[in-house]
Amino acid sequence: RNERWWRVLTGTAPSHGAPWREPFHAVYRSASGEVEGLLTYQVDEAWGDAKQPLNTATVIDAIAVTTAAERALWGYVCSVDWITTVRTGRRAPDDLLPFFLPDPRAARIVTQADFLWVRILDTVRALESRTYAASGTLVLDVHDRASLASGRYRLDTAPSGTTCVPTSASPDLTLDVRELGALYLGDESAVRLAALGTLTEATPGAAARTDALFRTSRRPWCPDMF
Repeated sequence: RNERWWRVLTGTAPSHGAPWREPFHAVYRSASGEVEGLLTYQVDEAWGDAKQPLNTATVIDAIAVTTAAERALWGYVCSVDWITTVRTGRRAPDDLLPFFLPDPRAARIVTQADFLWVRILDTVRALESRTYAASGTLVLDVHDRASLASGRYRLDTAPSGTTCVPTSASPDLTLDVRELGALYLGDESAVRLAALGTLTEATPGAAARTDALFRTSRRPWCPDMF
């Protein structure tokens, strides 16, 4: 996040949205004093006819690098006096928050949208720059109408490093650059795409091997709109 981004969030630079209001901040530190999480939120003021508080805390930012920090920060904002509803803001699709609650069903999704897209331009550089869950070899025949990422590539993944080179070997999978982008961040399943007919499995079991290499334990997520 650049200086302009922080100036907008702290009210020192104009924003095109609603007028800036001073928010509340909570910071989580480890036992050694290291900052491991930040939560920023605003609170409205609402009262019911019976003079009971109906206030909502709206989370602007909630970023943590450890599960302990994440759990503590959500526990904090959910325990603030007079708060009856917490709006979490944008969260990951597999966020842990519902399962921090005594009743996970108390949380519900009110908006669902995506703010993260990938369009691969350089297949070799893209595939060599990410990590993989296992060692393996795949030959991918990539089609690209713009001819930017197209070609046939041999991908070799190992703990010592990953290589991706052009090859003339028979492909294990044939797919469009669109499907390669969907697989790249680890969220989509090659087995699912094969069932949908959007990629072709030339070698039996290649889609399952692709999932073993590409899938990630947590779903990709971008915390910021752009």
